[in-house]
Amino acid sequence: MSKIIFFDIDGTLYDSRIGIPESTVNALNRLIANEHKIVMCTGRSKGMIPEEYFHMGFDGVILGAGTYVEYEGKILHQELMTPEEVQTVIDWGKKQKIGIILEGEKYGYYDPENTDDYYIAMKNKTEADCKTTLYPLNEAVDVPKWTYHHMELSKKPEIEEILGHKYKGTYHEPVNSVEFVPLGVNKAKGIEVILDHTGISREDSYAFGDSANDIDMIKYVKYGVAMGNSVPELLEIAPYQTARVDEDGIEKGLKKFGLI
Repeated sequence: MSKIIFFDIDGTLYDSRIGIPESTVNALNRLIANEHKIVMCTGRSKGMIPEEYFHMGFDGVILGAGTYVEYEGKILHQELMTPEEVQTVIDWGKKQKIGIILEGEKYGYYDPENTDDYYIAMKNKTEADCKTTLYPLNEAVDVPKWTYHHMELSKKPEIEEILGHKYKGTYHEPVNSVEFVPLGVNKAKGIEVILDHTGISREDSYAFGDSANDIDMIKYVKYGVAMGNSVPELLEIAPYQTARVDEDGIEKGLKKFGLI
């Protein structure tokens, strides 16, 4: 019987130092050959994902941490910020001198007026990891989510209140950033949408992740797996663990479950 497996990208399928390991690519191909369903489930919005990722055989995608859900070419769910909300995010972030990245459906957007070394380095790393070019904030369109970099965590409730508590931030300590998505939206909700659409049982669902925004996903599926390089808060709650992404963790985890 076919199973469905959901994969985060950064730190799970992809390592910024080595890319996607060959063992991982081979493992995904074996899943497909075994007639299992595979779904990309990432915090990245569509404009932040290299085109070749969409040609790796995924049956579906959950993007922007759940703001966009697509299965077999059909859009099942999509949420976008209003232009007024986008402008509020930009104005407040600039006032606070915070690094801003808007994550759009077509492109990502950055603040060319911010010349702080940390921000320039982060912008360059984002472009390299996503194989994309970031455009100025004033060109932003179709934005479902955003990230503030080097933001004081104590400031998070302030912007959430300004936006009417419609958005909630998740702190990513390893990179000192706060990722904001619509309230009630997360990867688990995206998985629920796909399971409802396909009729695949939750009992037949698996997920691999490494970050704080993977916690809901790992807790929701029947078999939630934390990568060996996961943040401590995910390792604490994950029922299963595998090796690091750069130590063939995906391949080893899938073999452990007998999926390949």
